[in-house]
Amino acid sequence: KLTVPMALKYGTEIYFNGEKKMEIIIAIIGTATTIITAILTNYFTKKNQIKFEEKQLKEKYYLEYIEAISRNINNMTDNDDETINENHAFNRIILIGSEDMLNKLYKFQDLRIRHLKYNDVSEYDKKYTNALNDLIKAMRKDLFGKEDKHIHDIYFLGGVLKGNNIEKLK
Repeated sequence: KLTVPMALKYGTEIYFNGEKKMEIIIAIIGTATTIITAILTNYFTKKNQIKFEEKQLKEKYYLEYIEAISRNINNMTDNDDETINENHAFNRIILIGSEDMLNKLYKFQDLRIRHLKYNDVSEYDKKYTNALNDLIKAMRKDLFGKEDKHIHDIYFLGGVLKGNNIEKLK
């Protein structure tokens, strides 16, 4: 029986001499390179896919929250369903938002809650606008990875009615 050390010692041409040895080494290197490339490609593809899915989820939750706030702003009557929807949207965001965005979200919500419950916030409109600006900018930074330095005043449209709709409210 011929073993590997014997093949090297006796110089047989089975696989361990000259060219044949080099062919095996090249084949092993090629196979190892292919396997490593496949593993790294799979790793980075999955990593990018997870980031993409996380970004989509954040975008969905942020849009739901903004829509819920907008519905509340445009709601002319007290509607508990709208408030509940906004609360649910808020609660979903706290699961996925970045730390900076969550700090801005809590600041914005705390301001709104204090105003609604106690109506004792001085310069509420100014503080509301600043908190909303900070929140939207934080959401955009969380989604797109860059800070909006040239966007200054962000606001929601609410209560803007066409002339013929104003008459209906009287």
